[in-house]
Amino acid sequence: MRRLPWRWVLFIVLGLSVFAFVSFMFPGRRQIALDVLVLYIGALGLVKAVDATRGASPDVHESTLAEALADPLDVLPQRPTELERLEREVYLSTGSWFYLHHRLRPVLHEIAANQLLLRHGLELDNRPEDARRLLGETAWSWLRPDRPEPSDRWAAGPPLSEVTAVVDALERI
Repeated sequence: MRRLPWRWVLFIVLGLSVFAFVSFMFPGRRQIALDVLVLYIGALGLVKAVDATRGASPDVHESTLAEALADPLDVLPQRPTELERLEREVYLSTGSWFYLHHRLRPVLHEIAANQLLLRHGLELDNRPEDARRLLGETAWSWLRPDRPEPSDRWAAGPPLSEVTAVVDALERI
């Protein structure tokens, strides 16, 4: 069994001295002084337990910024899943007008409706003339409320340049 270092003995003697002083000077408060002494010795015990635990595994330490940056096992942050989903929607929409109509178009329609309402105070479906003017012809042809479903579900989708033009139109709103 290891001996207690002198500083721990000093802390315990200090606590007992304060207890003795309070008990002698204020005899009516002896019970409260005893409660405080027990809490004090318990706190010293917790500090000693933490110190012993830390000493049991000396190689564990808090990493510094340089160590954290140099750690090759750290995984790079993942891209947001919503961004990956939208990229997949765009890619698949360039392959099929049917996919564009049923998957990407509702997302773009919602974005356009929100942008028009927030920035211009108009609803896409209720004021189509104003929305058409703000969106431009290419974007309007995709997002108009009365757009018919494609007749050939396997027809090739639009070129990426047309998708880019629609996205640019939404950004300009």
